[in-house]
Amino acid sequence: MVLIAIYATLFFGGQLIDYMIERRIIEQSTFYLFLVLILAFIFSGLKSSGKRLEYWIYAGVIAVYGMAMLRMDLTTAERSHMFEYGLLSILIYEALIERRLNGVNVKFPVFTSIMAAGTIGLLDEFIQLFIPYRVFDFVDIGFNYLASAFGVLISFGVKKLRLIFTNWTRK
Repeated sequence: MVLIAIYATLFFGGQLIDYMIERRIIEQSTFYLFLVLILAFIFSGLKSSGKRLEYWIYAGVIAVYGMAMLRMDLTTAERSHMFEYGLLSILIYEALIERRLNGVNVKFPVFTSIMAAGTIGLLDEFIQLFIPYRVFDFVDIGFNYLASAFGVLISFGVKKLRLIFTNWTRK
């Protein structure tokens, strides 16, 4: 679904962003979408007592990640790349881990998910070469890979932190 959403914006995303900038609602909508994301993590963590700690760690990481992005001198498009490809890489990573748990030999899931999500972003940029009102940009390709790495490393790190906290509280 994330992949479909990313590619769907190729054709109408530019006009939507232009409309939102004209109406001065882009910053507010980004803030509220970010807030919804944090609340979704918190509420989904409350349902599952076994993973409650993991969800609180995710919420904290997302808050820090989001605040850092707001302080960076990034355009709205660059910020959206960070969210889109970060989320896509996390989903790919989680799918690869699930396959590994089900007996499939998955080598290097962290690297594979970063490269897969980043390459999907690379393909997204190449498609933009053929769309008149879109722009191919090497910086966006870099952001796609960077966001993919952040996403996977955050997911990997949260799982490791959960193990550390769980082992620490048992002692």
